[in-house]
Amino acid sequence: MSRGTDESSVAYQAWLRAATSAGRLRRTAKRAVDEVARYQRQQGAWVRNIDERILWDDSPIRGSDAFSQVAAQHDGNLVDKWRHYLPIYDRVLSRFRDGFVAEDGVRRPLKFLEIGVAQGGSQQLWRTYLGPDAVIYGIDIEPQSAKVADPAAGVVRVGSQADPGFLQSVITEMGGVDVVFDDGSHIASHQRISLATLWPHLSWGGVYICEDVHTAYWTQFEGGLGRPGTYVEEVKTLIDDMHRHYHDGEQQSQLLPARDELGAITVFDSLVVLDKWRRPAPTRSRWGRQMFD
Repeated sequence: MSRGTDESSVAYQAWLRAATSAGRLRRTAKRAVDEVARYQRQQGAWVRNIDERILWDDSPIRGSDAFSQVAAQHDGNLVDKWRHYLPIYDRVLSRFRDGFVAEDGVRRPLKFLEIGVAQGGSQQLWRTYLGPDAVIYGIDIEPQSAKVADPAAGVVRVGSQADPGFLQSVITEMGGVDVVFDDGSHIASHQRISLATLWPHLSWGGVYICEDVHTAYWTQFEGGLGRPGTYVEEVKTLIDDMHRHYHDGEQQSQLLPARDELGAITVFDSLVVLDKWRRPAPTRSRWGRQMFD
């Protein structure tokens, strides 16, 4: 090998080592940037830049809707709610105050399950609002909830919303369920288990309500902005699945068959309502006089 060739080889090897090192640095830097971005999405998104004092409002409850009026008269066990929920409850549940109309057209007492009873105040509100004939059950993982519960308001069973066997036993005891109200742990995996377990037992024409879904953005509840598996992200997937008659994608959600059973998704601030309907394939019709081609 000539001296010139040897020097060229050495120079090439040096360039190759430098290029390889630079490539590794770029890849390492990219991984670091991606990791930081992922961490920021999952960790930083939950931070609430609002003074805690601003969030609390202990002034008298006011509102023209029926539920707000019931809430304003409540002087029983402790209730802890975001105020903007109250008229939403009335909007969603007012049709059930006189009972539940089954598919055969027969009206019967409503079967209502609340996940997360806490100190029992909300169960007392449900009793007042839904009337004396409603079958009202609640579950809570805290044994004290059962001890302080008002027997006149409803039945409380102690167990976890993340335990499918326990949930099924409660539904069996109730004889079915028309309305599920998830105000439990707010942990994403628990919410998914409850929905997947209870949806098959929910009556046709019933509703599944999940509240405080803003916790989907808070990491202590397995949340984060855009994080897969949160209730908010699952609802986005259900919207796609609901419209599978119009695209050729496969069902993505493992929670419920949205194309065939999810009649409506109503999203309020921090509260989502799923309506269970039988949904045949959509058809299109035309009628009236055609006035131009």
